[in-house]
Amino acid sequence: MKELIKKILREELNVPQPGESSGKPLSQQEMGDMDCDTEYLTLYEILDGRIQRIPYYKEVLEDVLNDDYSWGVTKKVVEYARYMKRNPKSLRNLPPIIVVDDVIQDGAHRISAIYLLQNYMDKNNPLWDEIELEVKFCYTI
Repeated sequence: MKELIKKILREELNVPQPGESSGKPLSQQEMGDMDCDTEYLTLYEILDGRIQRIPYYKEVLEDVLNDDYSWGVTKKVVEYARYMKRNPKSLRNLPPIIVVDDVIQDGAHRISAIYLLQNYMDKNNPLWDEIELEVKFCYTI
């Protein structure tokens, strides 16, 4: 049933699916062993240095500027960005960015997609500067 739902989302609604390099959300059991707080942050706040090891957002922008789509991550981020641009209301339904002990665990593709929109694909749209993403900060106890 889960695979059928994914197929419908992918084929009928063109909703991007997680890529090979995607992180994983925390399970309820894992979260039970952590102290978690939720914040809503703009991309500027996410990239201000508090969250460590946010991968590839700069590299993806560089790839796109150089018209290089050979890296799977770049392809997936562009797919996310195109979808977000066409469906900005979908941003309300994004899963939270997951940060464990100040290191990103899940959400780098979403961060990279908004960075790409903000800096290239839709840079005149103030939405990408103003949108606040749900960020779950979890710390091991």
